[in-house]
Amino acid sequence: MSLAYFARNAANGERSRRRMQRQGVTMKGHKLWTDDDREILRNKAPDYDALHKMFPHRTRIAIESQCRKMGLQKTVHIWRGAEISRLRKLYPRASREQICAEFPHSTWINIRQAAQYHGLRRNRKPFKQTGIVAVDMVLQKCFEANMSLPDLDKECRTKKYFQQQKWREKRPNYSRFAKAIEILDGELMVQWRDAG
Repeated sequence: MSLAYFARNAANGERSRRRMQRQGVTMKGHKLWTDDDREILRNKAPDYDALHKMFPHRTRIAIESQCRKMGLQKTVHIWRGAEISRLRKLYPRASREQICAEFPHSTWINIRQAAQYHGLRRNRKPFKQTGIVAVDMVLQKCFEANMSLPDLDKECRTKKYFQQQKWREKRPNYSRFAKAIEILDGELMVQWRDAG
């Protein structure tokens, strides 16, 4: 292609723009945005229902698009490869505050959605301790074996006893914990406190 081809296209584009300004409509026949229209958008920007009533000849999408061009509407952040790479390193171990500080353009919900889309997962946290030695040891062993409480219920056939965690408020059912210890390949031992 020669330089004359590009020069001819540039001249055609300039003629089209001048004609649109003169006639006040686009090539498709849509009205151009005037300075008065833009002023109305600045004053009522987030209320798109009211703007749509004020501009019945324009679609809601056209109004939102013009607001975006004018910087009145928050644009959607598109995650780039370098950001995903940083997120991949931070997401499993870093705290929520550290991650949000690293990506100030997005909320925690948006960051979580981006991580989920790219298949990233947070490291599991250990189960909260209860202060009852037998229960805490079962929970620790479940965490080490990468077993969830619903999995433990399924193995022990205890319906939803472990996943509902009622043993945190009430006295634990030791027969069910004994069954869990047996399934987790442990041994139940008794240790007597000295009388003296």
